[in-house]
Amino acid sequence: MQQHYFLGIRIPSDVQPLAEKYLSRHKLGDRYKVISHPEDLHITLFYLGACDELMLSKLSARLRTLAGQHPPISLQIDGFNFFGPSSGPRVTYLSVTKNLFLEHLQKDIAAAITAVTGLPSKDRFVPHITIAKKRKNNERLSLSTDLLDPYPVPVDRFNLFKVHPHSTPKYEAIEAFLLE
Repeated sequence: MQQHYFLGIRIPSDVQPLAEKYLSRHKLGDRYKVISHPEDLHITLFYLGACDELMLSKLSARLRTLAGQHPPISLQIDGFNFFGPSSGPRVTYLSVTKNLFLEHLQKDIAAAITAVTGLPSKDRFVPHITIAKKRKNNERLSLSTDLLDPYPVPVDRFNLFKVHPHSTPKYEAIEAFLLE
């Protein structure tokens, strides 16, 4: 199997208690196959999939330049949400307040990736921090969204991550792109 990669923003470990709150409240560990390791918490900016070293090298140079054109930002984690029906969502996550600087950064990253790799750019970007995914069974759940006081997360970089599907943690940051 070829090595897979993605670009994302690592979320600091001090956010883990927020994730734990919802993991515990909804017994997500009993209901989902994949619970995000504290070191794996992140916001995906673009999933690359399989890439070779030459492609990564070209992309890296482009992303270093791009990162220097964007200022550091502050994100706000504002609640708990999910993708799919409340009776059995496929993914549960911590939600992130809409942030125009983050949206511009993601669009620029997507455009750079498309220019270098030819991969299609995705139109829909929903910034989120996955805490549980892949249901264990079809047990009917009754999850509800929840809002919390905005929790600030300073962001001064994004990373290129290598995926290690059979390890814990699964995601290894192999390069950082500093926002200036």
